[in-house]
Amino acid sequence: MEIMKTTLLLTVLIFAVTLFAANEKVPVVAATTTTITGHVVDKITGEALAGVKISLNESEIIVYSDLDGNFEINNVKVGNNSIKTRLISYDPSIIDVSCTTDANNIKIKLDNK
Repeated sequence: MEIMKTTLLLTVLIFAVTLFAANEKVPVVAATTTTITGHVVDKITGEALAGVKISLNESEIIVYSDLDGNFEINNVKVGNNSIKTRLISYDPSIIDVSCTTDANNIKIKLDNK
């Protein structure tokens, strides 16, 4: 009879600990990536530039500007990043961007050769 009481007590104890552990809240981890959005234009005319090759951190991620000169780079590491742009008949540019967890909207002006 004593063994049954001990076994029952241990079972209830293990069940209670399991329930308590299941209700523990997991801490929320801050975002480690963000999105960079931007617009590429001609430096003199202000005209939107389509098809600009935009690479992040030495070609880690590559996107192209759309017909309106807009671009979006997803999954960018929070912190300091480098954006390199290239388009035929324009000088390439390198821009250092400090990214936070908020969306970053940048305007890039390219010089015509």
